[in-house]
Amino acid sequence: MRIGIVGASGFIGNRAIEMLQTTGHEVCAIVRSTASLERLEQQDVETKIASAFESDALQKAFQGCEVVIHSILGSPGLIRGSVAPTYQAAKTAGIRRLIYLSSMTVHRSAPAPGTTEASSFVEPQPFPAHAAKIDAERKLMKLRQQGAVEVVIFRPGIVFGPRSRWVIDLAHQLSEGTAYFVNNGKGICNSVYIDNLVHAMQLALTVPEVDGEAFFVGDREQVTWFDFYRPFAEALGIDPTQIPNLIAPEFSHSWKEIIIGSVWNAQFTQRVLASLSPELKQRIASLRRPTPNAYQPFRKTPQPVVTEMMAELQGSQYKLPINKAVRLLGYEPIVSFEEGCQRSIEWLSKSGRYSINPRLSTPNYG
Repeated sequence: MRIGIVGASGFIGNRAIEMLQTTGHEVCAIVRSTASLERLEQQDVETKIASAFESDALQKAFQGCEVVIHSILGSPGLIRGSVAPTYQAAKTAGIRRLIYLSSMTVHRSAPAPGTTEASSFVEPQPFPAHAAKIDAERKLMKLRQQGAVEVVIFRPGIVFGPRSRWVIDLAHQLSEGTAYFVNNGKGICNSVYIDNLVHAMQLALTVPEVDGEAFFVGDREQVTWFDFYRPFAEALGIDPTQIPNLIAPEFSHSWKEIIIGSVWNAQFTQRVLASLSPELKQRIASLRRPTPNAYQPFRKTPQPVVTEMMAELQGSQYKLPINKAVRLLGYEPIVSFEEGCQRSIEWLSKSGRYSINPRLSTPNYG
C-alpha cells in the first residue's frame, strides 16, 4: 500500500516511515520545506515538499496514495489551518482514508475519571494548542460529512521513545537538576511508546468499519510519573527519590500575553511564517521570549520551575482506557513500557550526550 505522511520529518512521522517501510508499505514523506527534508536524508524514502496550507500542492503530493497520515505538530494556527487543505487534497486525489493524529488533551491533560472517546471535549482549554486540536477534530468530522474520504482519529497521550522531546528534555532536566515532581510523582502518566502508537496506526490502514472513530492509544501498564522518571534518572546515576517535589502555584495570564499569543498563533500569522526562512523565523520567535528581570537574584545553578502544563499532567488521576482500540482495531501494545524505556536509554547512550550508568540502565518493574 502507498501511504502519504504529512509532517513526516517530525518524531511520530519519522518513526512511522521506518515501521511502515519495514512491513512492506511504500511511503511518500511530505514536508513543508527543504530544511525539513534534511531530517530525512538518512532514510531511503520518496519525499515531496508541500505546505500544509496549500491544497493544490498537497493534492499533487498525494497522487498514487491510498491512505494519508496527518501527523503535523505545530502552532494552533497550523493545527487549525492544515485540516481543511489536507482533507480537500485527499478528496481530490482519491484517497480512501485519512488518519489524523490528535491528542488526549482534547479531554484535558488530566482527564476526568471515567473519560472515554465518547466523552465531550473539555472546554475552555488553558492551552491554545489543545483548543486548536478540538477545533481541528470538529472541522475534520464536518468535512467528512461532506466528502468521501474516511477519517480515523487517534488521541495519544505522552508519546515517548528514541528521538522524542519527552526523552531528550527529561534527560536534560535530570542532568542539570531542573527535573521535579508534583504530588510526589504519584499522578498517572498516560504514556504510549512510539512503536505502539505507530502499530495502532498500521492497523487503522486496513481495518474496516472504523470510519469516523476516535481512539485512545496507550501502553498496557498503568504508569505514574515517578515510574516514568525513575529508569532515566537511574540510568544517569541519579537517585529518583531525591528529585524535588514542588507545589504548583496558581497560574494566571496577563492580557498582554493573551493578545500576543493569539496574534502569534493565528492562521494568518502561521501562513506568513511558513514562507520565511528558518533563520528569520527563529529571530522572530525570539522576540516573544520574556526579557530576564534585571532585579532577579543571580543563581549559580539552574532551579526547577513548575510549569502550568506539567502541573496539570502530573496531577492526572486517571489512565485513559484502550478498550475501544483493542476491540475495534485489534490493538495490543507490541512493546512493554519497560522495554520502551530501555530502548530510549540505549539511544541516549549511543547519542553520546550523556554518560549512562550501565549498572542502573535496566529498570525493573515488579
